[in-house]
Amino acid sequence: MVEAKAKASGRRKGRPSPRERLLASATNLFTTEGIRVIGIDRILREADVAKASLYSLFGSKDALVVAYVEQTDQLWREDWAARTAKMSQPKDKILAFFDQCIEEEPAKGFRGSHFLNAATEYPRAESDQERKIVAAAMEHRRWCHDTLSALLTELNGFPGESLADQILVFLEGGLAGSTLTQSVQPLQTARQLADELISAPPADYSI
Repeated sequence: MVEAKAKASGRRKGRPSPRERLLASATNLFTTEGIRVIGIDRILREADVAKASLYSLFGSKDALVVAYVEQTDQLWREDWAARTAKMSQPKDKILAFFDQCIEEEPAKGFRGSHFLNAATEYPRAESDQERKIVAAAMEHRRWCHDTLSALLTELNGFPGESLADQILVFLEGGLAGSTLTQSVQPLQTARQLADELISAPPADYSI
């Protein structure tokens, strides 16, 4: 009896917290099926968490969506940082944006950008929480643009904002194309275009 209680106590101690379970459940459902189509009750069932816990931890489903987008952004940044930790050349770090997506997409079921997907589910954000969801998605794009701009400035010796705009168009277009074709070929093409753009002499692409 004592041994059984000890085992049960060990399982409870090792179990993720309600907040972690809610975020894990939401992430799985939102990334595979979408956001608005998923109801709170389904999230609660998968997370094995009471409704009262969701409201005490997040306040609403929309607030949980914000937390999901922010966590997904943070994990993406961390993955990119780990991928580029031993890289010394700005060009390699820029192309790592594409390499990360090329590796991720098959495992994600070719769902494309989770950030674009989240923002497009709220084309006319009305509430403060809905606007926060869109803002969280845009924050990921802002970070990508700022990071690319800094790397392009380091690479070329002049401001890289304009080139970063173009690189992002390639990346986002490649993600959209991969979602449609269910293959990484559009992303590979986008990577090639980005490589050619940043490898060209400055006079060929300066604005």
